[in-house]
Amino acid sequence: MRSRHSARQASKTERSLRDDSSDTLSFSNNDYLGLSQHPEVKQAAWQSIHAHGTGSQAARLLAPNYPEYQRLEEALAAWKSTERSLLFAAGYLAPLGVIPSLASSRDTVIIERNAHACLFDGAKLSNAKIRIFNRRDSQDLFQILQLTRKLNPQGKILIVTESLHSMDGDRLPLKEIVDLKEEFSAWLLLDEAHAGGIFGPQGNGLATELGLTARVEVQMGTLGKALGSSGGFVAASGEIIRHLVNEARTFLFGTALAPAQAAAAFRALQIIQSQEGEELRIKLRANIETFHSNRETSLAGPIQPVPCHDNQTAVDMAHRLLEQGLHVPAIRPPTVPEGTARLRVSLSARHSPQDITRLCSSLHELLPLP
Repeated sequence: MRSRHSARQASKTERSLRDDSSDTLSFSNNDYLGLSQHPEVKQAAWQSIHAHGTGSQAARLLAPNYPEYQRLEEALAAWKSTERSLLFAAGYLAPLGVIPSLASSRDTVIIERNAHACLFDGAKLSNAKIRIFNRRDSQDLFQILQLTRKLNPQGKILIVTESLHSMDGDRLPLKEIVDLKEEFSAWLLLDEAHAGGIFGPQGNGLATELGLTARVEVQMGTLGKALGSSGGFVAASGEIIRHLVNEARTFLFGTALAPAQAAAAFRALQIIQSQEGEELRIKLRANIETFHSNRETSLAGPIQPVPCHDNQTAVDMAHRLLEQGLHVPAIRPPTVPEGTARLRVSLSARHSPQDITRLCSSLHELLPLP
């Protein structure tokens, strides 16, 4: 422990919990539509707590199957245009249960190079052969699929990727991925955690926006970002969900999420699908455009990385912004590859144009554009 602590300090990758300040303007969280603070979402959680208490009491198959769970799962399935969905107590737990349920030591998981840690951890737990591809290089994926089929013609192939990248903020070339997946008879697990609530006609994700929902075997999402609550889910066919109920260990053996979390997410989902939700997405897009006009970037989503290259610069810039009342986290290895340290700006519908301008002014002062 001491050796690793010293190494982290030397490389400027040491992390610590910070004291929060209510007067700090946050560009650090993933509450993209501001729904965690919506009065109706909070009211829904309070009503569920009043009815059922603060916790779920046990794992899902042992605790009462609260109506909040069933109602939300039905709504999520309809939102994602699938037969069923299944809730997990945390977004991180979903791939840890799902991937080992779909792949084993006889199979191959092909995962994008800089995928979220939960996706890699799920792949490792499956004991499948893991191969890595560059998410924006379809030729790279083609070659890996071709080699995999040659070496293991009878094995299953599961491709695992994010539709909107959690750190780079870029969109996946999803149509190309889906076409290749079908050419080689593979399955696709698409993590829509950061795209949910933002892309698509009712915020239902990039797959829906591109008309590809029916061609994606498993869609994974979260309740903890645009849905303003906490927890995770997968949406898929009834057969797949039935299999996961019996095989996904993080669902079988983990304490279920609190019914109040499901109640809050259900109300947030109703808002996302309403005219109010569309207005929130319009406001978010306007904030993104304001940021673009000041920083000369073009990423379509709310995640806007600001390159710092070395770890010390990222830490110093985050500290100086915090002194100005702006919380923008420094992202360093192992969260991102070596040499790609950055500030991660997370924009939200809750920000005003003045908030964005204030941030951009401070960024220009500290990290002027070339």
